[in-house]
Amino acid sequence: MKIAKLIVGSSEKCSNLFYKTGIFVPDDFIYFETDEEKGAIFSSLEFDRAVNSIKKDVKVYRNEEFKAGNYILDILLALAATKKIDKFMVPSDFPIFLGDKLRESGIALEGVEGIFCPEREFKSEFELLQIKEAMRVTELGMKRAYVVLAEANIGNDGFLYWNNELLTSEILKSEIDTTLLRNGAIPDHTIAASFLQSSQPHNEGTGAIYANKVLVIDIFPRLKNSGYYGDLTRTYVKGRASDIEKRAFNAVVESREVAKEFIYSGAIKENSYNAAKNTLEKHGFFTGVDEKGRNYGFFHSLGHGVGLDIHESPRLSKNLTDVLKGGEIVTVEPGVYYPDWGGVRMEDIVYVREQNCEVITQIGDEFEID
Repeated sequence: MKIAKLIVGSSEKCSNLFYKTGIFVPDDFIYFETDEEKGAIFSSLEFDRAVNSIKKDVKVYRNEEFKAGNYILDILLALAATKKIDKFMVPSDFPIFLGDKLRESGIALEGVEGIFCPEREFKSEFELLQIKEAMRVTELGMKRAYVVLAEANIGNDGFLYWNNELLTSEILKSEIDTTLLRNGAIPDHTIAASFLQSSQPHNEGTGAIYANKVLVIDIFPRLKNSGYYGDLTRTYVKGRASDIEKRAFNAVVESREVAKEFIYSGAIKENSYNAAKNTLEKHGFFTGVDEKGRNYGFFHSLGHGVGLDIHESPRLSKNLTDVLKGGEIVTVEPGVYYPDWGGVRMEDIVYVREQNCEVITQIGDEFEID
């Protein structure tokens, strides 16, 4: 039985497809991989560009070479017949219509459970450089946020004012996002969550920004040219932080740095999470659910992989007893969140090396802004 890996989709949306081909294409196309070759099949619209831009180990075909017109199902059937393929291995999100029709035509199909391209977990030197570049742009966005907050004035109503108008999350995010765009990165749901909104880790933030209250800013743009992401979170207070906010900030920073000591080749993944959680608890920041059913404390994982997706393998979390192998790029982002006063999260990303981890993030850990 001859078996081929198969991906069908748009490489602008499917990171596995872009990883295999190295070319952004807005419309769906076919990628296949057998023991003998790697190939991609394009319409005439994209063929010439693909020949010049695709990865060198991928052979480019025209739709017409399979005498099947432009219908993907017909091309797949012709591909299977021409290459004598009996079975396709497909990712778990493979289109169900195509899958059903292929099976009806006698082609075996098997979904790959879990990660379709496990090699993506381990970053090449090129990928490391791309993510470092993405982080430099991401840091420019955070620096712009810091400048805006530093320039802002505290109003008598307890809100911030900038350029003679109320400073809102929307305005601050637009300043961040514009900076990212000017420097070659595409923003994606930037977070600027003030006060109680910051107690929900993925609340993007809306409305006026409070003085003397925590503000969580999370920026995760994608480089336009290469598709690689950066990821950075910082927590600021414009004015003066309360005692609980100061203690939380110091505890989160300490827990992040302690966790890094448990990130290296051969380290058990849950150990870094446990180190961060234990450090937070040492400072009195516990995790649970309150009487209203709301989460509080450190209730998310410590980190995740970063690459062509903003969240990819591996994860750093509780109950993960397998080990890091070296070459992974992961976030380290402990946080604490309490519905009555807000949240603090401080995120770096690191590259897993043999004896330790290399911190890719270069921006500092400022907290209070005058």
